[in-house]
Amino acid sequence: MADMSLSKQVVPVITTVSTTKAEGSTQSNLAYAAFILLCFWAGMQILSLMARAPGVLEHLAQGNDATRPRIEMGFAVSTVFGLVPFLAGCVLLGVVSLVMKFYHRHHF
Repeated sequence: MADMSLSKQVVPVITTVSTTKAEGSTQSNLAYAAFILLCFWAGMQILSLMARAPGVLEHLAQGNDATRPRIEMGFAVSTVFGLVPFLAGCVLLGVVSLVMKFYHRHHF
């Protein structure tokens, strides 16, 4: 067999980990992970509900008033007027948080 030697190590050498951080950071990381999992679970439930019962959103938008005309809303219309503003709001919130993060890093 051919002998192959590499100039760099394939598997890096394991170094000791610094333990100077406070013990509370582990608890806060676990709480944050649980919160994110809860948000993902809630979002999955909402998307699952919308996929299995596409008439739910239209029914909720109409209300119980019999004097109003019946609204037939397609999946594309509900996506444009529901999902797009939600995603735009998330992007706006993300941009504001990034601006605040950079502002605090550079001014302190």
